[in-house]
Amino acid sequence: MSTILIRPIRESDVPGFHAAVHAVCREKRYLATVVSPPIEKTALFVSGNVKNGHPQFVADDAGIIVGWCDAIPGSDGRAHIGRLGMGVLKEHRGQGLGKRLLEATIDEAQRIGLEKIELSVYLSNEPAIALYRSFGFVEEGLKKRGRLVEGIYDDVVLMGLFLREGT
Repeated sequence: MSTILIRPIRESDVPGFHAAVHAVCREKRYLATVVSPPIEKTALFVSGNVKNGHPQFVADDAGIIVGWCDAIPGSDGRAHIGRLGMGVLKEHRGQGLGKRLLEATIDEAQRIGLEKIELSVYLSNEPAIALYRSFGFVEEGLKKRGRLVEGIYDDVVLMGLFLREGT
């Protein structure tokens, strides 16, 4: 069994990152979209994050991207807040990768001066909610029936984590 490395994303990771996002999108349970973006859009996203030093990490299993986590700053009046996105391939869940990815992302977000990280998570995704709570994220809101996929509603939980005291 290989050791999975948590490291900053590189532009050369685009195909593997895109494949991982696509795999999690196909599950139709965890991400805001059920269809992955085109690879060209993914390449622009990754390139911009690398160029701008935004916190974006991958879980690298011997060259295969099996998970990711990022906290991308907003624009204008939201530049102090990172929007969290993450996912782990189904066969790699339950091994602590989410915790390791989230830890690296939060550390980097603090290092670059972000004041807060926000996220949305489906109420049915209890393991993710428990992970976020273990890092100190608190619920800030709830969108009842905020998602409808294949005839099934799910509530959307809004969560936030302040990275600096007094904010």
